Amino acid sequence: MFKKYILLIVNLLLLSAILPGQNNICTGTVFDSETKKALAFVNIITNNNRIGTATDIDGKFNILSDEGIEFIRLTYVGYEPQTYYIDDRKKNLKIYLSKTSVELEEVVIIAGENPAHRIIHNVVKNRDKNNPEKIQSFSYTSYDKMIFTVDTLNIPEEVLEGRDSSEIRLKKFLKDKDFFLMETVSERKFLAPDRNHEKVVASKISGFKDPVFLFLSSQLQSATFYRETIKITDKFYINPISKGSTRKYYFQLEDTSYTATDDTVFVISFRPRINTNFDGLKGMLSINTNGWAIQNVIAGPSREEDGLEVRIQQKYEFIENEHWFPVQLNTDIIFKNVDVNNFAPVGRGKSYIRDIVLNPELVKRQFNQISIEVDPNAGGRTDEFWSGYRGDSLSARELRTYKFIDSIGRAKNFDRMANTVKALLSNRLPMGYVDLDLSKIAKYNSYEGFYLGLGLLTNKKLSQTFSMGAFWGYGLKDKSAKYGGDFGITIDKYREIKLRLGYFDYVTETGGVKFFDDNNSLLNPDNFRNFLVEQMDRTVRKHASLSFRAMRWATFNFGLNIDHKKSTNGYKFQIVNPLNEKIELSDNFHFTEVSAGFRFAYKEKFLQMPDMRISQGTSYPIIWFNYTRGIDGFLDGGFEYNKFDLKIKKSFFIKYLGVSKFDIRAGMVDRPIPNSNLYNGRGAYRMFTIFAANSFATQRMNEFLSDRYIYLFYTHQFGKLLWRGKNFSPEFAIATNVGFGWLENPGYHQNITFNIMDKGYFESGIQINNLLNMSGFYTLGVAIYYRHGYYHLPKTADNFAYKFTMLFPF
Repeated sequence: MFKKYILLIVNLLLLSAILPGQNNICTGTVFDSETKKALAFVNIITNNNRIGTATDIDGKFNILSDEGIEFIRLTYVGYEPQTYYIDDRKKNLKIYLSKTSVELEEVVIIAGENPAHRIIHNVVKNRDKNNPEKIQSFSYTSYDKMIFTVDTLNIPEEVLEGRDSSEIRLKKFLKDKDFFLMETVSERKFLAPDRNHEKVVASKISGFKDPVFLFLSSQLQSATFYRETIKITDKFYINPISKGSTRKYYFQLEDTSYTATDDTVFVISFRPRINTNFDGLKGMLSINTNGWAIQNVIAGPSREEDGLEVRIQQKYEFIENEHWFPVQLNTDIIFKNVDVNNFAPVGRGKSYIRDIVLNPELVKRQFNQISIEVDPNAGGRTDEFWSGYRGDSLSARELRTYKFIDSIGRAKNFDRMANTVKALLSNRLPMGYVDLDLSKIAKYNSYEGFYLGLGLLTNKKLSQTFSMGAFWGYGLKDKSAKYGGDFGITIDKYREIKLRLGYFDYVTETGGVKFFDDNNSLLNPDNFRNFLVEQMDRTVRKHASLSFRAMRWATFNFGLNIDHKKSTNGYKFQIVNPLNEKIELSDNFHFTEVSAGFRFAYKEKFLQMPDMRISQGTSYPIIWFNYTRGIDGFLDGGFEYNKFDLKIKKSFFIKYLGVSKFDIRAGMVDRPIPNSNLYNGRGAYRMFTIFAANSFATQRMNEFLSDRYIYLFYTHQFGKLLWRGKNFSPEFAIATNVGFGWLENPGYHQNITFNIMDKGYFESGIQINNLLNMSGFYTLGVAIYYRHGYYHLPKTADNFAYKFTMLFPF
């Protein structure tokens, strides 16, 4: 036995003598000689071989060779080729490439097909086969890292001489640390065709304990480059490997290399063709002939978008000799419209994908509407846990960032700031155990004038189960106080089962329609119409409701309203006195209503954080429906009727044309009731005022009255497709709105003037948005609408409405 061990050792020693030694291993990183940034996907071949490799998204390479490495050749689109000779030091090399002085121009192919087109056509043909999201199922673990900093490191001190001292201090501050550092570890599962769940199991954010920013990296770019359109931040771009792309994109074959398996890798640059104008990308593709799949891609918008310069990088590998799959993702952002002491902030996000499993056994019941979920213990992971997922240990710079920013975060209470941001998105400002209801502090409409008041709501610090709210306010124009309060119980947090009771003494729009779970944000352009409302009823309401989520994509609401409404403009409704059966006119109305409604958003996805749920939207129509039954003789109710209300919203992207948006609304009341609970025409006219989406811009307020109606609001946004300048890029949109309405027994409604919309109301308009960009927070523009058709007014000027538009990016 001993001899066998000796023989084994000798054989191993002999084998090691003939195997490649350390002289045949070469590692290093490739940088830009000017910016000192790592370069991803640089092509590298050794000696005079035809077989090569490429750097990863961190610019790193690792070459193993069966022969001695004398030199390596490096080629990269837009950079000078370089031959680098290897001396005794073969590990941790730092190689710098210089940009070419002349940018490549579009080449005109005189005869024959552009050789790059054959390759692109093959990629498009095999797109579904290579798309990871066309696999039956997969799972993986991802480690993500993102930093935000200011790129001052490459500016020499002499350049800063004479500048403000704050700029010098900023450069010194960022010499060894960054502004912000975030890490996450997440586990993703996917089941075809579109069931997806990602669980964030670890998060670490400099200065914060609250994981409010952890979803940033997942929202920056599409997880795969095979979709028809590529999402970068919040915008969609035409994919250069989509059908028909060779007519819109210019492709140029830049380089060719070979792999150890005798496959060919083609490097192709791409950009929109000259004299084309669409939301396109520019960059570089590395195409492997093994399945004609993407091996590497670098891409960014072909033109600067509102001062935001973005570049994405993706690296794919052939997993289990079965399917190409992304293993590294990178995103670089420069915020050119944001100024930090005369420097532009930059963001750099990196994702490393591991533990990839193709076609694991997954079933539908493992998935729900939550696409991203945060583990409640994600923020408490140990250093030992993190070391198992970081490819490299944190650098000294990153450690200093955590240490310094964490100390600042504790001193300045960054988590309170994060809570404030979250609350502002829901119109709430946290103040200890209660929140200030921002919608009840100050507002304006044409009926109340300026409204000043106070609203308080309990928050989850006080209770995770119970909530209470109260408000009081005063309208300076109508000279009356409003007040109310409500109480809520969350019965089941996961299913969103909530019970609410409330009492309100306030004003409600005459003939207005409210849908359950509507977006009541102050920044929603639909709600800008509230500024213009001039006819309201004094309302005392007792309210109870039960809401819950069911059927996966739907939210239901059952309610009871006991309303006493009084007209405030002299309006009278003809009713029959039950005591003497005489016809009387009244301006006081009692309604008892029970209602059942739902909001249905097919395949809507959510981000579930420990204390809030955020919708990520859906590509399908969103439907609201409400049925209301008015009951006579029950709880003082005075009217018997059935009421049906419907709203459908849908927007969709059309290649090379922009985004179309539809808003369809309809309603019906089957018996005569006062105008308080009927339908006004949804007018929004002033000669010049703010634009209110999904309303009739040229229609006067309360010009029409209906008990049945159907409206269509259509807008098509061209974005920058019609006009794109270097420093001025207005965004054009066209709109057409159509309405029909009917009213039975119009004689019941006295002391008001109104029209009936049975002949069809038509208006069209044009918007010129993004004339002024207010630091990226919102944009201003103008719009003009024209009223035409049967209800065209005799005086031409009266048919025009002029608006200013205010659009928000969220």
